[in-house]
Amino acid sequence: MTEQEYSIDIDILNHIEKSNSGDFYGNRDQRIARKVMVELVKAGRAEFLLLRDDEVSKWWGNIVTSATNAVETYREKMRIYEIKQAAWVKLTEEDRKILKIRKPVEPKR
Repeated sequence: MTEQEYSIDIDILNHIEKSNSGDFYGNRDQRIARKVMVELVKAGRAEFLLLRDDEVSKWWGNIVTSATNAVETYREKMRIYEIKQAAWVKLTEEDRKILKIRKPVEPKR
């Protein structure tokens, strides 16, 4: 991993920390390891472990990639929701009925 990969967006770290499903989050030991790595990254202490052990580096890279994809997907859904919400607010009740437009629903996390 490069120096840039050590600085991870806080949303991605929060997603990793709170997620309990998916390929990388299966058993209790993996959940504990994931929580430890999140705390090490937050404290700025993960570099030594990631540089020293290729297996840990690969495992953590896969988790970060998966979490990044999930967070980016959610951000895109929120962007679309906000655009739809802004358009919905501008329309009158009559326009909404004619166009058969329902109020947008906020995406789930």
